[in-house]
Amino acid sequence: MASLIDNYEQQYAVLTADITAKIGRIRTQSGNEKRAFIQDVDRQIEEAQELLEQMELEVRGVNGAARDRLRGRVESHRAELKRLTQEFQSAKKPKDESIEINREDSWESSITEDQKKRLLDSSERIDRTGRTLQNGYRMVLETEDIGSQVLKELHEQRETIHRGRGRVRLLILTYRIDI
Repeated sequence: MASLIDNYEQQYAVLTADITAKIGRIRTQSGNEKRAFIQDVDRQIEEAQELLEQMELEVRGVNGAARDRLRGRVESHRAELKRLTQEFQSAKKPKDESIEINREDSWESSITEDQKKRLLDSSERIDRTGRTLQNGYRMVLETEDIGSQVLKELHEQRETIHRGRGRVRLLILTYRIDI
């Protein structure tokens, strides 16, 4: 069941990285291109919400301490999606709804091509960094799972040693009584 949740989390990570990249591009687009990005991000946000619901259903089926840990991860994902949704809402608003601005006087016309290129490069760098952070977070979670498995195995080995020691003591007592 944990592998299914991990699969959902991987899908979610890819989806949110794509949403983040598209939100950055919405701000630089206009007209039909902007509308297409907005529709695509709307669809992806709904898909991400469905993934979170699937994760929550799977977490309900998990027992013990793992459930609390997984529930915390899902809540973290939900908070991230809420932040992305807010970012998306602000990105799709027109730059200034109340004042009509001539194209010559607009903010966009005062930006040079070099500045636009640097902004896009920075946005892509931020996206790459976000993906790197998500991969790092995923590795931390995998390491945590491996550590808990090792601790569980060590506990089982300890119990086996205790049982073996108890049997040896019983044999020694039995042997001493027979002598």
